[in-house]
Amino acid sequence: MKKREICRGMAALLWMSIYLTGCSLLQNDRNPEEWFKQTLGGLAGKDSFTFNGEAAVRTQSQKGFRESLSYEGRLTEHDKLTIRSMLPSQPAEVKTSKPLNIKNVHAAESGFRRQDGQWVHLFSEGSTTLNSSLARFNPLAQLDAVSRLPKQMKEASGAARGTKVLRIELEPAAARQWLSEQLEAEMGKIRQQADTGEQAGSAQEKRQLADVWNKGDAQLKQMLDHSEVGMVYYLTIDKKTGFPVKLSSESVIRYLNLHNQEEEETLVNDVSFNP
Repeated sequence: MKKREICRGMAALLWMSIYLTGCSLLQNDRNPEEWFKQTLGGLAGKDSFTFNGEAAVRTQSQKGFRESLSYEGRLTEHDKLTIRSMLPSQPAEVKTSKPLNIKNVHAAESGFRRQDGQWVHLFSEGSTTLNSSLARFNPLAQLDAVSRLPKQMKEASGAARGTKVLRIELEPAAARQWLSEQLEAEMGKIRQQADTGEQAGSAQEKRQLADVWNKGDAQLKQMLDHSEVGMVYYLTIDKKTGFPVKLSSESVIRYLNLHNQEEEETLVNDVSFNP
């Protein structure tokens, strides 16, 4: 091989090395906000994908989780989203080697469409109570809210190879407002569904349903008026594609109960994305 050809080969290798190093540096130079925006852009550009999630609640007085919820979602046609949930009737901390009987599972399904940046409810099937909560477990709506709310964002340590993990903590006032909006929306859906069912009931049944709803709504407002809320998200991103791998969150709410005693509840939620 001639000396000139050897030099050309070495130059090509050197250029490739610089190019690859430059790409790596560009990736590493991105700050957490830029990674977050890239992830949102990647989600917005997808026509279809699926996700699987699991949420659980625990209280200050209980060591284990009081309730758990497993759910799955599918995005189709770019803007159509269906979320389906399965809720075990037994407490979350109770474990059994026997398979769950279908009678012990309450299923629900809701459909949504993204319109003008908002997720509009289209339909619901199954458990009325569960359906009213499904919108709160929409990870796309969660990320949309996180993008516009005041927050502190930084890179978290311990990321697996090929991934980046962002720690996102909402400002307390923003977290409280966001939770209030979600819970009040759920109460509104329950009222709508109750109004639909009232049409076939007697006058006494209608009054009873209205009393139950009004009492629950008043208790919710009282709880939220004297509450402290903290929300922390961990977003795992595939560095090669920019697509999210996992979204984990922990929401802690401290409030005064009807006996004016302080209570604390924690909602833990994990969602895995499948492009």
